[in-house]
Amino acid sequence: MSTQILIPAAEAAFIAGLSDRQMNRVIDEHLMPAVLFEHLGSSRKFTRLCAAFAKFYFDDENWLAASARRKVLEELTERVVQLQRSSEVLSLVTFPDKFSWKVVTYAVAVDVAPYVAEVSARAKDVSQAEALVVTSPDVMGGAAVFAGTRVPIDTVLGSIAAGVDAQRLKASYPFLTEAHFQAARVYEEVHPRRGRPRRLAEINPPETRRVTKVARRAAE
Repeated sequence: MSTQILIPAAEAAFIAGLSDRQMNRVIDEHLMPAVLFEHLGSSRKFTRLCAAFAKFYFDDENWLAASARRKVLEELTERVVQLQRSSEVLSLVTFPDKFSWKVVTYAVAVDVAPYVAEVSARAKDVSQAEALVVTSPDVMGGAAVFAGTRVPIDTVLGSIAAGVDAQRLKASYPFLTEAHFQAARVYEEVHPRRGRPRRLAEINPPETRRVTKVARRAAE
């Protein structure tokens, strides 16, 4: 499988809105077809479609049996791999106009389209974050910084955690927009790092401040 359509476990968990443990269960418990992920040694990577399927699998466990959920995902995966441009669907980049995400199993019609749409939207958030946040060994020692600047996202996120409000941050860094704040949060989730972030309060001590699912029975 091309590595271009695979994403790390942290990113897969983020766009699925699941925990890392749940994403790892996909592999450990063989919950869905192996074409949706890659497991080489300690490396675990997933297609974005796998994240959408995992969202369906875990969110709907209270009303649909595991065997039925697996049957749904096996049938949908088979439809996808038969497509001429299957890699684009596995990556949630494009979808054929007439492709159906509906499967009838045990007299129940299951529509996975809402899960695919939700995960696709969160995947776009990741793409936006990676456009606004970049890394380079030549800039701030390889720390994640806002594109076109030398301002580490850890500085901004650490300052927010310390209670520094957005207006003060924007005064210190005029380029910041709400999109930058969101990008920093998403990037941190998708690329978790160790260590305590450097805070604006440590660089420029502030004055005293006040911290103020879709399923229905098939037609008979």
